[in-house]
Amino acid sequence: MATSLNNEEFATKVAGIFDSKDRADNAFSSLSEDKEFEQSNIEIISAHDQRFDEKIEPEDKNIGKTLLKTHLLFGVLGLGVGLIISSVFLFIDVEFMQSFVLETYAGVSTVCIFIALLVAGFVSIRPDHDPLINEVRNATRSGKWVLVVHTDSHKKGNKAKELIKPFATNVTATF
Repeated sequence: MATSLNNEEFATKVAGIFDSKDRADNAFSSLSEDKEFEQSNIEIISAHDQRFDEKIEPEDKNIGKTLLKTHLLFGVLGLGVGLIISSVFLFIDVEFMQSFVLETYAGVSTVCIFIALLVAGFVSIRPDHDPLINEVRNATRSGKWVLVVHTDSHKKGNKAKELIKPFATNVTATF
């Protein structure tokens, strides 16, 4: 059974920064001509656009589902690991465990759940998006145009970078 922790359909993002609208339009045309990219997954962000965040992260609900799914899954796994560790302590006759069985189970399980939830947060928060978002924010504030491509694979992301690069002053992408 294969399962994905990420609910985003288009988790890979590529952003190109352009000095003019014409160069951004040329890059848009280049991407639109390629059959691998749908026009609905290509966004042009104009200079000084205050609502650029909706174009960079259009899948807010899917990001929320990813956060919920990872935290539930990792929380349950943390509980399981905590119960297993406590049971091992019980069976190897750890002296403290013999006197405080419930307290040990509760304490070890709590620590394991806490660690698992921290890992879930790290996995689901996608720190690789921050540099891209900051670059787009700085570019739009300084009067530059940005083209954002949402793809479903790294291969398509790399191809988008190649198609954008001749027109852009800078290209950045997520992992």
